[in-house]
Amino acid sequence: MGTPLSEVLAFFDEWKPTLGDMLSSMEKRFTDETIWENVGMSKTTGFAEAKAFMDNFAEMLPIESGEVIVHHASANGNVVLTERTDNFYDKDGKQIVSIKLMGVFEMDGPRILAWRDYFDTAKGFG
Repeated sequence: MGTPLSEVLAFFDEWKPTLGDMLSSMEKRFTDETIWENVGMSKTTGFAEAKAFMDNFAEMLPIESGEVIVHHASANGNVVLTERTDNFYDKDGKQIVSIKLMGVFEMDGPRILAWRDYFDTAKGFG
């Protein structure tokens, strides 16, 4: 088991190369009580709700893969802050969504207890 920071960074690395890999990583790291909130947009509890949100997101946009570019990350105890860009691609590798955001993770070993992302919802995805 790594530090909270190394576990969050490993979580992002596990998203490659497909959306299925991202979902597998979420299933592995979420508990039944994990709260994932895209502030101003959605809030889920547990993996099943998170997967349903991602399935709906992928229906709106033909997402096949994603990557996370971490610009800055810091930890204090079990809380990890990340400034990052999440990029998502279609089946041909064309970028279709790029989201600049700040994230807060509350960790328990490799498990994510809470994950909140803050981004400009008025701007939308682009």
